[in-house]
Amino acid sequence: MPSKVKDTLRLSNDKCDDVVTLTNVSFAYGGNQVLEDVSLSVEKGDFVVILGPNGSAKSTLLKVMLGLLVPQAGEVRIFGQKPRKFTAWHRIGYVSQQAANINTSFPATVQEVVASGYYTGFGRLFGGGRKKAAVKEALEAVKISDLSNRLIGQLSGGQRQKVFLARALVRNPEVLFLDEPTTGIDTASQQEFYHLISNFHKERMTVVMVTHDVTSALKMATKAVYMLDGKMTLYKNMGNLLNSFTSKILEQGGKAGVYN
Repeated sequence: MPSKVKDTLRLSNDKCDDVVTLTNVSFAYGGNQVLEDVSLSVEKGDFVVILGPNGSAKSTLLKVMLGLLVPQAGEVRIFGQKPRKFTAWHRIGYVSQQAANINTSFPATVQEVVASGYYTGFGRLFGGGRKKAAVKEALEAVKISDLSNRLIGQLSGGQRQKVFLARALVRNPEVLFLDEPTTGIDTASQQEFYHLISNFHKERMTVVMVTHDVTSALKMATKAVYMLDGKMTLYKNMGNLLNSFTSKILEQGGKAGVYN
């Protein structure tokens, strides 16, 4: 992890405010309601996994949390602010589902893709010297420094996902949002990716991840969100979250609520 990320996390974790809060949020595509009265708090230091069957609005929930979608009802806060007033986007790293669908024929190098993370949100954050240093640190953090001059199209799926993770880290975020980051990559690459994310969390980075990989995700998670029919079930403070989640799902059948 880049050294500045560690410094930022040490400073930010001295505060007690939540990273993201959703209060009675509902969202619909046209007349099709996909989120109904959802409330959730992501606290600093959390590792939240969002689980559920296909079409259960997992990615929609993540986009609402990020302010990319505006709910029809309820309130969203990012570090205590409404999304339209929030400007400190460098505090947030995001790897979207679309990252896996990059045009591999585009003639961009790994370091160029990582550097492009500076131009999301509100423009250039640092000058040229600082940008080069930050790109170098991000590449080192995900262990792909040796690939910096390779074209993105020459990489395997697992290597490309590390590139997009480095891109998300380049502005020294305090929280990572990941939308099915291991889809389409082999098992060994998936486990290596999870190991990186787990290490970042151990260094006090907050993580929110949408995934279908229940077993791997729950080994790392501090909270689990289960989406079904537009409603949310939250599992937390359970010790062995994997066993508790499995037993609760069998017992409750995905019934919405909060289980401690």
